[in-house]
Amino acid sequence: MKRFYCDCGLEVFFEDRHCGHCQQDVGFDVDTLAMITITSTRNGIYESREGRKFRRCDNWTYHNVCNWLIPDRSANSLCYGCQFNRIIPNQTVIDVSPPVNYLRWLRLEEAKKRLLFSLMRLGIPVSSGWDYRDQGLLFDFLEHMDFAEGENIAPVTTGYAQGIITINSLEADDVARVSEKAALNERQRTILGHFRHETGHYFWDKVFKKMPESRSFSSVFGDASVSYRESLDVYYQNGPPRNWSENFISAYASAHPSEDWAETWNHYLLIFDGLETAYELGMTPVSPEHLTTQEMLHRWRKLAVAINHLNRSIGLHDAYPFVITRNCEEKLDFVALMIEQLRRQGEAELKAV
Repeated sequence: MKRFYCDCGLEVFFEDRHCGHCQQDVGFDVDTLAMITITSTRNGIYESREGRKFRRCDNWTYHNVCNWLIPDRSANSLCYGCQFNRIIPNQTVIDVSPPVNYLRWLRLEEAKKRLLFSLMRLGIPVSSGWDYRDQGLLFDFLEHMDFAEGENIAPVTTGYAQGIITINSLEADDVARVSEKAALNERQRTILGHFRHETGHYFWDKVFKKMPESRSFSSVFGDASVSYRESLDVYYQNGPPRNWSENFISAYASAHPSEDWAETWNHYLLIFDGLETAYELGMTPVSPEHLTTQEMLHRWRKLAVAINHLNRSIGLHDAYPFVITRNCEEKLDFVALMIEQLRRQGEAELKAV
């Protein structure tokens, strides 16, 4: 993540809507990938210091779950990030103040926006399913409901299918998420991790598997044609192989080659984001966008150890409780190759416009 500053000089964070020092409004500008200071003028129009005019996303104005800006002349009432939503948590349930579902939606939006920022920083083009029905991406934020006995309705599960990423909104509930983490004996479970993982499935399904480079997939991850359902049944019944950590980045990655890919994709995004943040803070001398995979991993291993030490010093669990083996390095290198090919493809398409 990049660092951002208000016009007054104080640092502001990616999720901020106001500067904590001067109280000026701030918002995220997709075109410059930056948080900018804005001043209200008239009729819902905001202006930057350079004179650029914006409107606030409707999900900011009416629901306060967003802080992204829209160019004044855009026909959209939702920002680029919110246009990916298909279903949001039910906002008519008023249980406590603030309502639980409002807080869930807010946390889901914050994680989704961080994911989209990462994809844009990496130069990965992604469009919404509203604009591109066959190739685009959409999100469903669903929740468990109490059903009458005998109703044949499957419980909500986080996952991906046919361009739709479903996130169980309970993942935005700290207690529910930690309970699920313990029940599944996971080393880490985060909202942002879910978004990263599921977009790995999306990009493979809609983009990567059609590229010539995808032919090397089986030699790196294994045969993806093996029954997915049967493989997951075996995993949940018997757990991972005893030696899973020698070949996989996480236990769940051992369940099936497609999950191995998605978990590796997840970790590549995590490592890139972590190193970019470290670079912005002066903790590492080179931005990850200028590093090879091996150079990234060399720096990340040192940084992860330092972060884990800091966490333990303040009474928290390790921030990165994973070991990247040589086999995992090869898989991360494959992810980097696919991302580079997609970035070049996106650049070529822009030049052709």
